[in-house]
Amino acid sequence: MDAIVTARVPVEIKEQGAAILREIGATPTQLVNAAYEYLLAKGELPPSRTGTIPAPGRRTLTPEQKESVRILLDAMYVGPLKDTRPYKEILNEAREERYAAFL
Repeated sequence: MDAIVTARVPVEIKEQGAAILREIGATPTQLVNAAYEYLLAKGELPPSRTGTIPAPGRRTLTPEQKESVRILLDAMYVGPLKDTRPYKEILNEAREERYAAFL
């Protein structure tokens, strides 16, 4: 019996890998099976030539990614620490600003 494995891979790596698989006459299924066989034999992940394979466990962000997330969260945040007006008043103001742009 077989199982299905789902994984996220950066688009660029997937495209480059698919091209190489075509060149050598292999399939993504064969690639995944080979990776699992390596893991079972060695007890570790195969070495990464670029260091793009994340280490097991908790993911970390670069300082640039952290700053980007902070800016996005700050822009989305509406609460008592930022604005003490009632939520409906803040919402109406935002709607008025958006509608004014259409006029």
